[in-house]
Amino acid sequence: MSARRLRSTAASAAVLLATGTGAVVAVVGQSAPAGAATTGWAITQNVLPGLAAATDLGPAPAATPLDLVVSVSRPDPAGERAAIAAEHDPANAQYRHFLSPEQFAARFGVPTTDRQAVSAYLTGTGMRLDAVSTAGDQYSLSGTAAQAAALFRTGFHSYAFDGRQFVANTTVPSFPYGLHISNILGLNTLQRYSLPARSATAQDTCLGSTCLGVTSPQDLWGVYRQPAAYAGQGRGVAVFGEGQTTGVINDLRLFEAAHGLPQVAVTVKHPAGDTDFTDDSGHEEWNIDTQASTGMAPDASGLTMYFGSDLSDADVARVFSQFTDDPGGPMQASASYGECETVPVVSPLVGQLLSNATIASLPISIGLGNNSDATLSAITRQAAAEGRTVFVSSGDTGSSCPVVALPVVGAGNGLLNQAVPVTNSPASLPYVVAVGGTVLYTDGQGHRVREYGWAFSGGGSSLFTPAPDYQVGTAGLVVPCVTTLGPCRGVPDVSAQSGDALSNGYDIVSNGAAAVGAGTSLSAPLWQGMWARIQSASPAVGGNGFANYALYRVGKNPATYGTSFFDVSSTDLTTGLPATNGLYATVPGWDYVTGWGTPRVGGMICSIDAVGC
Repeated sequence: MSARRLRSTAASAAVLLATGTGAVVAVVGQSAPAGAATTGWAITQNVLPGLAAATDLGPAPAATPLDLVVSVSRPDPAGERAAIAAEHDPANAQYRHFLSPEQFAARFGVPTTDRQAVSAYLTGTGMRLDAVSTAGDQYSLSGTAAQAAALFRTGFHSYAFDGRQFVANTTVPSFPYGLHISNILGLNTLQRYSLPARSATAQDTCLGSTCLGVTSPQDLWGVYRQPAAYAGQGRGVAVFGEGQTTGVINDLRLFEAAHGLPQVAVTVKHPAGDTDFTDDSGHEEWNIDTQASTGMAPDASGLTMYFGSDLSDADVARVFSQFTDDPGGPMQASASYGECETVPVVSPLVGQLLSNATIASLPISIGLGNNSDATLSAITRQAAAEGRTVFVSSGDTGSSCPVVALPVVGAGNGLLNQAVPVTNSPASLPYVVAVGGTVLYTDGQGHRVREYGWAFSGGGSSLFTPAPDYQVGTAGLVVPCVTTLGPCRGVPDVSAQSGDALSNGYDIVSNGAAAVGAGTSLSAPLWQGMWARIQSASPAVGGNGFANYALYRVGKNPATYGTSFFDVSSTDLTTGLPATNGLYATVPGWDYVTGWGTPRVGGMICSIDAVGC
């Protein structure tokens, strides 16, 4: 995401070119309200693409409520990355000396004078400042469309498409020079993360020595070689979600009773400013997340549910920020939702992308991508500096991202390879662990019979985010970036059972009855729970830090790879061919379908913690 200085008059138009992975252009017809300063900065991607495809219903009611997250650039991102690398380098004196939120803010946060200036400006038109992050880089606001219009020198209109109405800003937001605002989320009521579609899965069926259907926690303890001595003791887990939590906790208690597991202590935390938690549409998803996480780490010290009001881009950012800023919170969390990664709308680049016949046949020119990556990138980079890990589902649309459900924006997701070869976000961000999916068959006694990559396991190459330092040099990482030299960020990093939404999944309880969890939104919390087990064996009080550094160090070393990972490269039983997710096939070692593969937790404890060898 980029900001550039903007001089505008009522009759002028500007085109702002930017560089970098978040570069986006095109400011056309931007005009300042009467009496407002005409010199300022603008966020060029903070306008919904393709508004011309919707019906413009005219100016939005002035009292339309808006909840915003305004991001401010921290002064030293290069220093942050260097600090993270040092904290995760066994040869460095700073190894495993992770920062607390307060220490991060003192070292890398926004200066006090800048915070004061930003706060004063953001509340100048009457909007309420609900929260400011510890580092002073995230500002949660609530107010009305009229207040936001005056604040950011833009208009707001109501739009309709396919029976759905929403409100969106009509021009790029602008603001005075010197505030270092880098992104604004919530300027429309349409853009949000999506949950995967759900399909029924058959119950347990064993054919000879091969069992289809659902696996239990105990089955996966065996398959993924999880030692009983390390079951998450002293380590908490967290789940990101939205809406109601009471029913989710009730189902968790029934799940624990059904499988003979101890009751984990549950804490629910809501972001400041959020008040409505009536939505229950994600109930089954949150059941999967909680029951998979604690099913893999039954002795975890606690489960924290960071739950917002909805899955709007702004509220998802609030949840991520609350987790990162929680000084006593868990060091691992899972998030099972996604959008297409941010696609820089630089004219030559878009022209190249749309020249591909497959892509050109889809309505993506008016809705590909999101504008929240810049914000979540900064938040998760802080989390990594604090030694925290967010495990994110890589998606259920194969080697594509979840292309728009509306021809404006807003992802559709689930069991469909939509042919657009960009990755899901937040899985594509550098400082999360992206988790892909596998189909797993057991012998009913906790032993693997076959495991292969799921055909809809999200995976591929970001076209715009360079490979992070821990991923550089990974054999199999071969897709170059469009915007920079060298390979781009590849996902997933690792994988675990997702099932196939037909005859394979994980045993959960939902609405008081037996149900099945599936998809990569199962895989991510399974990995969180297994990482909590690895953390519980760590001799370091602060744990092992952001997991990808250790996982790639183990994966790149032939001496530890085979003992720590199961290399998922089996053929797909339905085709007899190497398992693919569309554009990519599973191959020995790291690949764009299953990452390094699925874990052998005991071996990983030996490789990472030097325990139990």
